Amino acid sequence: MSDARRGFWLATLAVLPLFTWWLGWFPGFISSDSLDQLNQVETGEYTNGHPAAHTLTFWLITRLWDNPGAISLVQIGLLALVLGLVAKRLIELGIPIALAVGAVWLVSILPAVGPTAISLWKDVAFTIGFLWVFAELLHLAALRHQFWANPWNAARLGVALSLVWLYRHNGVLTVLLLMAVLAWVFRQQLKQVGLTMVTILGIVLVVQGPVLWLFSVDRGRPAVAEVLLPIVASSYVHEPGNFTQAELELLATIAPLEVWRSRYDCDNADPLLFAPAMNIEAIRSDSMPFLWLGLRTIVRDIDTSLGMFWCRASFLFIPGQPSSAYLQRPPFAIAANEQGITRSPVWSDAYEVTLDVFGAAESDGWLWLTWRPAIVIWLSLLTFGLLAWRRAWMLLLPGSLFGIHLLNVAATSLNHEFRLAFPLYVAGILSLPLLWFVAFPEPLTRSVGSVVSDRRSLLDHDVAPVGRR
Repeated sequence: MSDARRGFWLATLAVLPLFTWWLGWFPGFISSDSLDQLNQVETGEYTNGHPAAHTLTFWLITRLWDNPGAISLVQIGLLALVLGLVAKRLIELGIPIALAVGAVWLVSILPAVGPTAISLWKDVAFTIGFLWVFAELLHLAALRHQFWANPWNAARLGVALSLVWLYRHNGVLTVLLLMAVLAWVFRQQLKQVGLTMVTILGIVLVVQGPVLWLFSVDRGRPAVAEVLLPIVASSYVHEPGNFTQAELELLATIAPLEVWRSRYDCDNADPLLFAPAMNIEAIRSDSMPFLWLGLRTIVRDIDTSLGMFWCRASFLFIPGQPSSAYLQRPPFAIAANEQGITRSPVWSDAYEVTLDVFGAAESDGWLWLTWRPAIVIWLSLLTFGLLAWRRAWMLLLPGSLFGIHLLNVAATSLNHEFRLAFPLYVAGILSLPLLWFVAFPEPLTRSVGSVVSDRRSLLDHDVAPVGRR
């Protein structure tokens, strides 16, 4: 058995600590959003507020076992498999098996990963797709241009990216920007790169077309203009004199002006978005006037707008937990619900052990290390920065995925929520083994050569050392 295959199977043992959390916290961590989606599955009345593709995944899984615990179980199983795939790709690049598998095991035992992995959130499914894309880009980094010689490689990357598109409404931004990067880097092979894009569009169109029609999904979804609500509120609070009478009248049609002032919080948009007096339907029914107001606000109040963006994205970059903000995490308790869902540990010892871990990780003094994603994000950026210094250009392809989605999350996050950073947190830790090539570029040369020997159709000149050109 090759090191890569052995590493895959060893890495999938990451399922064991995740399974321990599942046994102790069955059926998982369930928020109000989760209950809403489970209720849609129960009633058959589907909406697209949460991505309908994700809610329909709930429906599909519960056909086999009608219990929310089935969803969390499938999540940890798939997460373990994709973690194993990442380890396999790292080893194929030339990273020692102990380092690749060790990074995966580290991910699985971190106190923020277990609870999130068994949370019934779209962000977990999104993370699985995101890590699959990350693994394919590592494969692309090894094979370089010859990656595209096998149509299956291009199609497989397209399937992974379609999950990123479908499981979060803002996933489309990450997909399109990454595809633009790939099209530029491999501009001599646009036809092959196009197969990936065709695969993405084919899957997305089938799911958002016939599949949503088959399940009679209400296609209404949050309007783009809603993301601008906190920005407009920030400007109104700090620069009220910049608003014309017509603009104030527009604000008043959505909510009383006092609501815009009193409910605004730069790091938590929920008090404003879910204010009883907030008429979100006024935006969704005719979003263009407010969209233009939001864009004008950004341009004329650029300093205030940038401050707003920084405030809500700061949880990604600042390790310390400010006393004035709250980092949202999986809810400890399952709220009372009409479906009768309650926590019922399968193994009480697993609950007791993980409860101690959960409690310690929740301590205010440890949040900077246990839940805040900033340290991992900065280490990841440092890793890709050093690879760029080493001129390991192909290894910047997975880095481009990380950087693009980091910008996406920073620009579109409405609250400080760990789940939004979950894919970055896990992929960031799995990026750290790439530091091996900063100090030792030669193993990369040998690993790529081994890939060539295993695939005799590849040409030597297409797999020049990534670390040195």
